[in-house]
Amino acid sequence: MGLTKSMTRRYHVLQICTFLLATTGCASSTPTSTNGTATLSWDASERADLAGHKIYQATAPGAYGDPIATVPMNVTSYTVPGLASGTTYFFTVTAYNTDGAESSFSNEVSKTIP
Repeated sequence: MGLTKSMTRRYHVLQICTFLLATTGCASSTPTSTNGTATLSWDASERADLAGHKIYQATAPGAYGDPIATVPMNVTSYTVPGLASGTTYFFTVTAYNTDGAESSFSNEVSKTIP
């Protein structure tokens, strides 16, 4: 699904800055615990036709499949639950408009769950 020329130009100007605010995890004696979380946050957009954001997760850089979550436009953070300790995760966010056109991925961030 491609972006219109107007959407592309707008998203080059509006970069969704994604960063990890915090991660928490429960102490565990097993390296396969899935109690870890990562909280992502990004800048809000003032676009009138913005419908929301899609959050993507992978265990290898750039290896994103379907989004793990979709949030409305007024939401600018998301906590990813169930992350396994000892695993490095990669995250990115996109914005999409009311017509369904989706921006390119934001900058990728990573977090290793202790």
